[in-house]
Amino acid sequence: MDARARLLTAIGSVLVIALGPGARISGAQQPQGPVVIGSYYPTQVIPGQTTVLRVALVRNNPVLSLEITPSQGITVTKTASRDLNQGSVWWEFTLNVAKDAVPGARTLVAVTQNGRTPSVALTIPDHVPNLSNLTVLAAKSDQPEIKLQLSAADQGGTFGATPYVWFLLACGPGQPETGAVRGNFAGGTVRASIPNPRLLQVRAGAPSKGNHCDLDVRATDSSGVDSNTATTAFDFQ
Repeated sequence: MDARARLLTAIGSVLVIALGPGARISGAQQPQGPVVIGSYYPTQVIPGQTTVLRVALVRNNPVLSLEITPSQGITVTKTASRDLNQGSVWWEFTLNVAKDAVPGARTLVAVTQNGRTPSVALTIPDHVPNLSNLTVLAAKSDQPEIKLQLSAADQGGTFGATPYVWFLLACGPGQPETGAVRGNFAGGTVRASIPNPRLLQVRAGAPSKGNHCDLDVRATDSSGVDSNTATTAFDFQ
């Protein structure tokens, strides 16, 4: 996943990121049906931070550019792609958001070889819940859940007793696991349990069965604002 954006072009209030040949995916077959963003994560980007925006699109349909409107305060420095081998490709765009970026709603459109996607919402929040010290408490290969905890603070907002905890778990080859669970917040700490990808009974893609895993976690406060992303790596026992 080391393809890089080669050209950055800003036009008016629309940010257009043109991707170089290394970021493109070739194929003889063309996708059927409408060009849409299958999923994307996260839906919020934080002022003063760098965020990796992940966008799922159909295979054999290279992304030519990404448009964020309005573009002020957001630049894209890198791009990469990963074939999920299930009819879709996961594109990763590294976004740098300025400290003085104006909070509010933005729109996101992917311009592909076969057309433009309908726009989806991207938000810059007016306050930033903060997660730190992400720790995996238990990760046994024969247990259905992975237990974790984080330190949590929310200046300008508050976490509820059971905040949503969003996760992205990549354990080697295969499709990364993404989803949300209800955590428990008390005394400045969020605790949660996420599914063990090896033991999932129902899934769309090929299972990810590596022993070494990379984990990204966010949490949502009571007003619906997402935190920063806390990251860690661990090995199954």
